[in-house]
Amino acid sequence: MSTLKIHEVCTSGTHGQLIQFLQQLSSEKGWGWEFAVFTEFSEDALAGASAVKVEPKLSPVILPTMKVSTTQVRSVEVLDSFFPEDGAWYPRVLLHEALRQVLVTQARDLDIRAPAFVIGHNEEARVVASVLALMGIGDIYLVGEREGLWDHQQALQRSHLGIRFHALPTDELTMQAVSAGIVVNTVDLSAQQALLADLSYFNYMNGTGYALDLNLLPLQNLLLEEAEKADLRVLHPVLVAEALTLLWLQRLKPDHDLGRDEIRESWTKFLKQNSSSV
Repeated sequence: MSTLKIHEVCTSGTHGQLIQFLQQLSSEKGWGWEFAVFTEFSEDALAGASAVKVEPKLSPVILPTMKVSTTQVRSVEVLDSFFPEDGAWYPRVLLHEALRQVLVTQARDLDIRAPAFVIGHNEEARVVASVLALMGIGDIYLVGEREGLWDHQQALQRSHLGIRFHALPTDELTMQAVSAGIVVNTVDLSAQQALLADLSYFNYMNGTGYALDLNLLPLQNLLLEEAEKADLRVLHPVLVAEALTLLWLQRLKPDHDLGRDEIRESWTKFLKQNSSSV
């Protein structure tokens, strides 16, 4: 069997957390996978690869060049990976399915009649908002900086008819007289103390709501710590990383024998090893 080759398109020129984790996993299991990183998307990034990981922020650059796409990618206008199918490369957004799995399994009693808050207006936030909309939540508050927030709202509105997306500037967050069932953060709060403080009031949440932060590092997640103090139900980002890893393994190595618990433990170990560099 030929060696699997995993390529990543990352503007920093270094592998992201998921691919670093897969590198470590391949080494530990003796799979012998090969990895390469590219700073720009091109035919070279696809050539010879078994799969390609892509920074979601590159979606606006890459998607207009695609001749084929998938319904999910077209809906959210975001991609995070490529996999070959029937001789063609298809863009995928595996984060969408990973999030859906986590919410369906870990937040079974989520009140979809209550609003949701999504913090950030990056590509990951668009994916989060789409997942929540497809789960049946009718009011979704998009919280972010004023610049670009309205475009973010309109893009979601176009592809999710019947859902009310509310553009909410960050400086108006604490003024909301609502009782949300879930808040999902996609923003790195380590350098945004004012936003962290506003979010940590949780005056916009109901008492049985859920809090999820997609940031795997730093390990001491101050937002989720405050959520626990407020008696909210916390969903840790490792749950999403675990689901995402399984989706990749289903495509790359369907004969793997790794269970969710083992993958979760491996992620926890990996993050502890890498936390000192953050």
